[in-house]
Order: sequence, then C-alpha cells, then structure tokens
Amino acid sequence: MNRLRIGLWLNDLRVSLREALKRVQPWAVEDVGLDAFAKEVAPRELSVTGRRHLAHHLRGAGLNLVALRADLGGRRLAEPKALDANLTRLREAYELARDLGARRLWLPLGFIPEKEEAAENLAAVVEGTRAALSMAASAGVRPCVPVGSEPPERLAAFLKQHDAGGLAEADLNPGGLVSRGAEPLKGLEALPERVAMATAADAFRGGGEAPFGKGDVRWGEIVVALSTLSRNEPPSVLAGCTRECDRAEALQTAIEVLRKLRVNPIA
Repeated sequence: MNRLRIGLWLNDLRVSLREALKRVQPWAVEDVGLDAFAKEVAPRELSVTGRRHLAHHLRGAGLNLVALRADLGGRRLAEPKALDANLTRLREAYELARDLGARRLWLPLGFIPEKEEAAENLAAVVEGTRAALSMAASAGVRPCVPVGSEPPERLAAFLKQHDAGGLAEADLNPGGLVSRGAEPLKGLEALPERVAMATAADAFRGGGEAPFGKGDVRWGEIVVALSTLSRNEPPSVLAGCTRECDRAEALQTAIEVLRKLRVNPIA
C-alpha cells in the first residue's frame, strides 16, 4: 500500500504561509498543495523574485508542491458573464503554477448541466474548458478537476468529449461524493485513467464535513483503490479541512490515520 503519497492543503490550516510551513515541518509530509489566490501567493501579489524564493523554500523544506488550487468561485467556468474575467485569473494562476514548479492546477470547472437544462451555461463550460486546456499546454501544467460535486459519469463523459487527449487529471473527493449520497468508488470507476490525487476530508452521508475517520467515507477502501491505480507515479492524497475546529489538530489527525491505512488498510 506504499503507492500513495500523503500530505495536505497548506492553506486549510488558516494561518500565514510562514506559520503553516513551520507547523508542518515535524509532520514530515510528502506533498503539499497551495491556494493560488491566497493573499501571500496571489499571482498579482507575488513578484518573480518572490516566486523564486518560495519555490526554493519549499524545496529546502523537503515539500513537493503537487498542486495549486484555483477555485474561481461562483459558477466557475459555467458563468457566461464572468467567463472573460475568470479566464484572465486562470491564466495568471497557470503562470504562477509554472513558476513555482507545481505540476497541477486544481480547477473546478463548474456544474456541468445536461444540454436541455441550461444551454448557455453548458456553452460557457465548454468554451472555458477548451481555453483552460490550451493554457495548460502552454504552461506545462496539467489541470486537475475535482470529482465530488456532480455525478462522476457526467464529468467523465464531458472530459472524454472535450479532452480526448487526456491532458486533464482528476482529484477524487470521497467526502464530497458521500455528502451527496454517492459512492466514492464510482468516481474511480468512471475516471480511472485521470485520477491523480485525492482530497482527504471526511463527511456524513447526505450531510456536512465530519472529523476525519468519524464520517461515512470508508477510507480503507479508498486507500486500496487508489493504491491499485495504474499510474507512472503514486497518487497524492492531501488532507483538507473546512470545519470550524482546531485545523492543525484535524489535519494532523487525518495524516496520521492515512499513514496507518497506507500500511494496513483493513485495520
């Protein structure tokens, strides 16, 4: 079960980046993700020199930056009126990811409607996705689409149609699927060749986020399934948390549980 790399989304600690790096140093995590639009690293705030220093600092701390999170908010790429502005922000995020050496840009496309539901929104998602893929190819950074907010089969069909080359990867969010009453393994079955990482946040079935290991996600099954994916490199599992709680304690607990499951997933 060692075909997994374990880490966390640093910004979920809700402290300064400097403090976050200091806190996680004893945890010896393998991979980390950063929020591309957080004030300290926002593309319009971080200079070329600042980007170089941050990349050097992360490497010096032994942290592998696997993804930048570029959540545009709102309807994301499915909002026609905001599409131009969102694509401008997205281009800046891609450039930042390239400069920091992040291999992926975590990018929610926005809810993908059926054609008869909202043709205008669907057209915007299609246009936005094609633009995002073009930016990705230019920057040398792969887009990574979260799987958790809609039926995985619908997302898989959309990507198959508009990304036949397989440039886009996927981030499995078991907690997001469980909270919507769906089975996380369905996400893996629908997108086995695209899933490159997973967000480790627990949830109650049909409810909200739960303390890690206390919700309804069967994490042992998830660890086994991720470990058996046919990939050139191990998937990254990043602990995340949005609950009102002691974030450091919550994220450290998630990392410790994941490490135990990596060794013995049926414990």
